[in-house]
Amino acid sequence: MCPYHFKILKTVDEEWNKNLLNCGYSTFFQTREYFISNSLDHFPIFIYVLNEKEEIVGQLAIRIINTSVLYSSSFFKTILNLISKITRRAVWTYGPIIHSDNKNTRLEILQQILTAVERVSEQYDLVHVEGQTPPLDYMIDDDYIQKFEKNKYVKNVSATYLCDLNRSIEEIWNDVSKKTKGDINRAKRRNLTPKILETTDELKEYLILNQEWAKSKGLVISEPFKNFDLMWKNHKVGIEKIFLTYENDKLISGVMIGFFNNIGYTNFVINSYTNVTNLGGTILTWYVLEWAKNAGLRIYDFSGGLTLNKEQEKNSLLFYKSKWGGKETPYYIFIKPRKKISYKLYLILFNVVRKYHYFLMKYCRFLKNLTIVKNLM
Repeated sequence: MCPYHFKILKTVDEEWNKNLLNCGYSTFFQTREYFISNSLDHFPIFIYVLNEKEEIVGQLAIRIINTSVLYSSSFFKTILNLISKITRRAVWTYGPIIHSDNKNTRLEILQQILTAVERVSEQYDLVHVEGQTPPLDYMIDDDYIQKFEKNKYVKNVSATYLCDLNRSIEEIWNDVSKKTKGDINRAKRRNLTPKILETTDELKEYLILNQEWAKSKGLVISEPFKNFDLMWKNHKVGIEKIFLTYENDKLISGVMIGFFNNIGYTNFVINSYTNVTNLGGTILTWYVLEWAKNAGLRIYDFSGGLTLNKEQEKNSLLFYKSKWGGKETPYYIFIKPRKKISYKLYLILFNVVRKYHYFLMKYCRFLKNLTIVKNLM
């Protein structure tokens, strides 16, 4: 008889986070707060695994979500509505959290979690499930991966960059690339001013910049202040922090970081494209690193993506993140297609939207740069 069993819940209390803190690699992405939202398009599911003594030995928070992105084109709104009708999926980030260092025990708990996820998938008629493993879970090995594969998950290898904040600020600075150091110094000479968000007016500025940033990528945010109260609350509580860069009293960059368990994570970055050579994001990243170091965080995660070949990587965000001197750290994205035809159709339609999005972003940026050049003439 299996010594473990699972519970599937729609809501949890503060004990969820307290239990997460018993694991050194748990992050913001498995906290209760990360899953709180005003959106009706997705909702959380929390999974506990318990032993015979009813002690918590495993946790995984997942989000049941429909595709819901608002585009300015009515044609692509139609496509996205179609996608929403053919796919409902579960996603998780940086889990599962397993409270054991014993290899065999970990595998048994993992199987319980995957069984619970399948139970949820059946209940909500999911087309596919997608999850990311925690980069700081250094006990993930071939047997752990095979457990996913035996449960019909497909593995994709990804990487992120982790900065060890236990080092001195001088050591961290020395690992930053020469070009990035030069950009930071140029930003200082231009009197770009990075700071932590302090007032509700600044939060409004940040949300308006986010709306403008989205527009440059062909997206429409019709209700920019929808999550205002929630964002302000999370910022004040400290589970999330928002940082801003100003140039001549004008907001040009913003970054939101999530942090929990003394681990920080770049959660969301926005920039103004009114200046072709906007260095606001660069100086802001360094400011956030200094803040994280002084705040007592032990790890800063720049966030990652799928590993690429050297040629592809040169033009990727992953390449930019590598310039900050963090240690390249692998993690895995596991995907389980449950309805193969629907999943393939979903991928085709989503790829069309992605290409449209990329084209529109390039076109909007071209028009913006053209306007800037004309104004300079």
